[in-house]
Amino acid sequence: MNHHRNRHIQARTRKREGGMALVLSVLLLIAVSGLAISTMQTAASDGTVAGFQNQDLVAFYAAEAGIADARAVIRNMGGRDQVPDYPADFPNVATPVTLSQSSEFVGGDQPAYFADPSPPMAAPIMYVGEGAQCTEGCNMTINGTTYNHTKWQINVVGQSPSGDQKRLEVVATRLLAVGY
Repeated sequence: MNHHRNRHIQARTRKREGGMALVLSVLLLIAVSGLAISTMQTAASDGTVAGFQNQDLVAFYAAEAGIADARAVIRNMGGRDQVPDYPADFPNVATPVTLSQSSEFVGGDQPAYFADPSPPMAAPIMYVGEGAQCTEGCNMTINGTTYNHTKWQINVVGQSPSGDQKRLEVVATRLLAVGY
């Protein structure tokens, strides 16, 4: 009889152990699922942050393109008192220059640049002063005319397709005749 009773107790213990294994398996599955969901959320938020940083860079690069265009405008101006005509010589907010084709961006919006609508000085592109005269070891005279570096302030805005904007302010130089 003892032998039969011992078997009965062992069988009951095995059933309890089998139930415990099931509970532990379910808890382990829940923990692994929670970890997987957490990892997916982290990856999604990292992608969102990277997208915002990318839009910020696109706006900056658009502003750099605007600076290059403004320097070309300065090279073509005749004198210190000349200011570009907007938007004929350089784009304004109403007529921005786009940097790509609409098919390259979702929604058709493109990176663009334009003259800063509220520059810290009177105009987005303007003469701001003379550079120091070259006095030692250089000759800034061509065909009897002496030249000097002139300083020009440029203020442009670059805009990403998402609407992020970057403002750049640069001082560029150009050689112009002294006393002109």
